Amino acid sequence: MKNKSIISLLVFLMSFGLATTSCEDMLTPDMDRNVENFTGRDTVNFYLGILSNVQEMIENNVILGEVRGDLCEPTDYVSDTISAVANFIPTEDAENGLLNRAAYYKVINQCNYYLARVDTMAQKNNIYYMRKEYAQVQAIRAWTYMQLVQNYGTVPFITRPVENAGTGWESNSPEGTVNADNLLDKLLENNLMRAYEYERLLGLPNYGTFKTGAVDIPHKLTLFPTALVLGDLYLLRGASTSDYERAAAFYYDYLEDAGTIPNGNAGFRVYYNGEDKTYTPNENGDWVMPTLNYNGDLITLVPSAANASIGKTLTRVAQIYGFDPHSSTSSTDQGDAGIALSGQISVQVNYKNRQIAPTPSYINLCKNQIYALQESETKIEYPANLGDCRIDGTIKYMREDGQRRAFIQKFCPRAMSSESYLSGFTFRYNMPVYRKRQIYLRFAEAINRAGFPRHAFAILRNGLQAKKMPAIRYDSVQYDDVNKTFKKVPYLRIVADGTGYIGIDEMRRALDHPDFLDFTDDAKWNSQGIHAFGTGEHKDLDTLYTYDLIVGERMAQEALRAGAPAEAAQRLRYSLLEESNTPTTGEGEGQPTEPDRSDYTELPADDPQVPTDLAQQINAVETLIADEMALETAYEGWRYYDLMRIARHKNADNWGAGVSGTQWMAWLISRRSLDLKPYENPTQYDATLFGKLSDPNNWFLQSPIYK
Repeated sequence: MKNKSIISLLVFLMSFGLATTSCEDMLTPDMDRNVENFTGRDTVNFYLGILSNVQEMIENNVILGEVRGDLCEPTDYVSDTISAVANFIPTEDAENGLLNRAAYYKVINQCNYYLARVDTMAQKNNIYYMRKEYAQVQAIRAWTYMQLVQNYGTVPFITRPVENAGTGWESNSPEGTVNADNLLDKLLENNLMRAYEYERLLGLPNYGTFKTGAVDIPHKLTLFPTALVLGDLYLLRGASTSDYERAAAFYYDYLEDAGTIPNGNAGFRVYYNGEDKTYTPNENGDWVMPTLNYNGDLITLVPSAANASIGKTLTRVAQIYGFDPHSSTSSTDQGDAGIALSGQISVQVNYKNRQIAPTPSYINLCKNQIYALQESETKIEYPANLGDCRIDGTIKYMREDGQRRAFIQKFCPRAMSSESYLSGFTFRYNMPVYRKRQIYLRFAEAINRAGFPRHAFAILRNGLQAKKMPAIRYDSVQYDDVNKTFKKVPYLRIVADGTGYIGIDEMRRALDHPDFLDFTDDAKWNSQGIHAFGTGEHKDLDTLYTYDLIVGERMAQEALRAGAPAEAAQRLRYSLLEESNTPTTGEGEGQPTEPDRSDYTELPADDPQVPTDLAQQINAVETLIADEMALETAYEGWRYYDLMRIARHKNADNWGAGVSGTQWMAWLISRRSLDLKPYENPTQYDATLFGKLSDPNNWFLQSPIYK
């Protein structure tokens, strides 16, 4: 199966007769050719056909995930279709091409058809040769259902293949409906955990590479790891602390064996420019490239062909971001192997294609980050007005038709800085689904909600590095010579530039969760802080981007946003500084000075203290993680889904912060077009948009009406 062309993904689809017709019968593909018993080749081919239908739905999913969030706003050239979605104007399915669920259900029905016929007990040479593909099909079906419920709220749940029209299942499925609250249980009832166990035991399938006509894409990058899908499902439900713990454990399970995320020169750096002390971003593409290329950050992608004659081209997102794509095709005589097709997609800026633009909210979020430039072991500077340099890998300002406009370049990047040179952008032949830095952020989201906000902050600031994590010591002994008692007193061993801010109490509580909070293996845990990719490394010398300052400030900001008096907000701002649980270090404090204390009674260890404001800390760290998701994954298709999921967490909060997630999300999105710093003038927002989003029923797209 080496060097399989993208076109094969469509050929197999056609050979199995899985085309659908109109949206009214979206679940009724014409099965002219039924395969009752799969051979090994059949199961692989059918699986590849499923991937082709993922191609059909991925662009719609990206568009729906971005245009409704706080990072995008419509331009003067927006289509009615995108404008309606961006402004939460309800339209029927048939009136808006973005709202057709058919593409999602085509994937699901193919998965159902496969799962109904695959024989997981089939063996060849004592190998269960269909189980790897079985696990993948289960994962893809689960992931697709997750996208459906994030977009539509409640949708029909169907696990049986639909082979003829007129079932009525579109509106009345015999298996009921699913939403974010019950989807996980439904999928577990239908053997998703079995798929996870198969994958753990057997690994993932590998068919070499796919040829897009322009680049070769390793097949392994088209796979959906079941651990990540399960982590996402538990995180989405978020019904209890246990859900967050389970989500964290699945992410941990994947990350501990996934290798480190790119660090060092993978992030933006700045350089010192003479005596005038100005700093300029190192704009050579070394951040945007790992985002969408194959250097260790990408986990799962959906490939794009270079030309329609080769396969499915994924150019729609690039177009609405303001680019003109043009395909070219060439062929090479391969002798007995036949004619090999190759091609290329070139892109050029065109402001009349630019339907959405970066919002002032996104730009101000980037500008108001603190860049830390460590000149030496003893000197650190904070360049004024530099902010988060990832903005330079995300948008480009271009001059066209006498105006300066910002273009989103996530899928069409270039390193050149000239605003008047309209070409030179490079089309990316893939759309990312999972990448490591994104998963680390979801991992942080999960462990924060599990009750460990300082560990979550470590993912942002320092990274999860075994050599930087504090260690608990118990060789300090405290004696009471009056009562003839003693107890061992735990303390932390703290390393330079480490995560000592996690504190003794949170570290002790973490000991109960080795399934997701054990980072002692230095062969597996050596990642860089996600925030550092855009703002420089935050070592001990950096006294501004610290837990106590940053989280305390956000606690105060959140209180003011929610309408708390200024005095109460200020008390929150300073609470962490006054009551920091960062311990002092010491070796052997309280060691015995008398030779014989053998008759002393050992007291049980004290329970770790839980901060009285833990709920407020968790809420604040969660908003910082949401900010980091915007800085790191802007315009890749996940922003609105991230906001909805976090809003659900806040609405179902079991820590007692009392924060309305609905109001929080409505506030963020309704401020997207205002030229304000984050949390500046919190009473200002678009009242109409805020009112719409204050009703969670308006979060979702309107499902089709069947008559």
